[in-house]
Amino acid sequence: MASKQGNGGVPIVLTAPRSEISTYSGDPFTAFVATFPRKFIPNFFVKSEWLEAKDNSDGTARFLPYGLRKVESILIDEFGEENVASVHPDNLNRFVGPDTKAVGVSTMDSMGLAYVSLTYNSIFGFGGESLDAFEFEKVLGDAALTRFDPRVIVGGAGSWQVRDAGKMEELGIDTLVHGEGENVVTDLFHKALNGEPLPKEVYGPAVKDDTIPMIKRAASYGVVEITRGCGRGCHFCSPTNRRKNSRPLDFIMKEVETNVRGGANSIFTATEDMFIYQCGPKFRPNREAVVKLYKSIAEHPGVDYIHLSHASIAPAVYDPDMVEELTPILEEKSLYSPKLRKNYDRRFPTVLFGIESGSIRIMEKYMRGKALPYDVKDWHEIVTQGVGIFNDNGWRPLGTIITGWPGETEDDTMETLELLDKMKDLDMFYVPLLFIPLHDSRLRDERMMPLENLTDAQLDFLATCWRYNINCWDRKWQPIYSIASMASYYLYFRWKHGKSFRQPALRIAGLHPGLYVAKYKECDPRVCSEPQPPKMGG
Repeated sequence: MASKQGNGGVPIVLTAPRSEISTYSGDPFTAFVATFPRKFIPNFFVKSEWLEAKDNSDGTARFLPYGLRKVESILIDEFGEENVASVHPDNLNRFVGPDTKAVGVSTMDSMGLAYVSLTYNSIFGFGGESLDAFEFEKVLGDAALTRFDPRVIVGGAGSWQVRDAGKMEELGIDTLVHGEGENVVTDLFHKALNGEPLPKEVYGPAVKDDTIPMIKRAASYGVVEITRGCGRGCHFCSPTNRRKNSRPLDFIMKEVETNVRGGANSIFTATEDMFIYQCGPKFRPNREAVVKLYKSIAEHPGVDYIHLSHASIAPAVYDPDMVEELTPILEEKSLYSPKLRKNYDRRFPTVLFGIESGSIRIMEKYMRGKALPYDVKDWHEIVTQGVGIFNDNGWRPLGTIITGWPGETEDDTMETLELLDKMKDLDMFYVPLLFIPLHDSRLRDERMMPLENLTDAQLDFLATCWRYNINCWDRKWQPIYSIASMASYYLYFRWKHGKSFRQPALRIAGLHPGLYVAKYKECDPRVCSEPQPPKMGG
């Protein structure tokens, strides 16, 4: 463990915003609240134990974001354990001093410009920065950093947002690290410790499998990386344009043990798609490898829960037996159960996958590989059958779906509404999003879609998704959820802006009828047609 080295501080200090270090009582999906506007979040939540420091006996952080733990391992090996301290931002004053030469800050969503934060800041209408952005700027403005002025190196998936917002100088940041940082951090911190000039921006290249370091201490939620990259080539996403690789099972299990030994009772498998683990050509899933992986994790002593991150829907259609074999393993280790969450009637696994669009034209243009090993022309059948397979095995998946694609037409939006109509009786949760050009994606030069530019059809898309979500939560309480929450929103928005009728939140509640879909319900069979029998097979 790092010491404070008297009153001089530790040469290298690593930290992250409170909202990103927190484990939110062990529920990773609760962390989405940090993407909401800071004005929308009550003070009692911001000051709650969820965001308080959870420390080791020496004051260092008990848990830390997984990517920062990787950086920590590299720096400990290079500079020695006594010269590196990883701390909660509330404790920076205890570790930053005159001997501190560099502070590394990890961030996922530094300026609130990611898909979820930008979309829901717009929808809520409250404006202002997200909680993530608020907490990130709070770290950079800490009194210890201002007083002792160490070099500040910022990395992580949200580092590009600082550059695009033009905030580097204002926040006192010396260097931004983009991409995979394992091959560049050693040189950067050597320069910082030696007082040498630092580059303003560094782009880390892809890391070879045999050089990926192993974490030395527990990560938030007990995260372990099972794959890196994806390879499906979706134009709007960055990881899908990186070559996929799977971590060896023994490597994964050693990190599982590190997490458990460090106090984690859950394991969160980090991946762009759990079904690409050791997959075959054209993304055909390797059932034996996937089932063995999750069975090994579930059987490890001290693992009470397993959290899933992302999956693709096509592999579930290709091999439904794989989903069936995984179900008892993951169901037993699910956090979502009546015992722990009273609003649930049963224990169930959940995973996030990307629907992204119901338009075959959009799918062919921007994400043809998402349907592999099938043809993307069958996307509606793939999605509906895949969710049906999950539901048949008791899963309740979440699905992201985007509107405002570059060049999206009215017909494209209608095809998405058609797909939603086919799925209206399926048990899943939708995450509707506005298109945002991420900096390291192939669509980085396109323009984002602001809420005020949405057509009536696109607004009804947002409203339809959330109407289905309200129904999914609890049908018997649906009228109360709908009328009470949205009526309150209506009154607020009228007071603040003097208008409200184009706001999708009101359409969810039924306080303002859909202007577009209602007009076409009778004459456009795409929106009201019954789903066709699925044609896909394994």
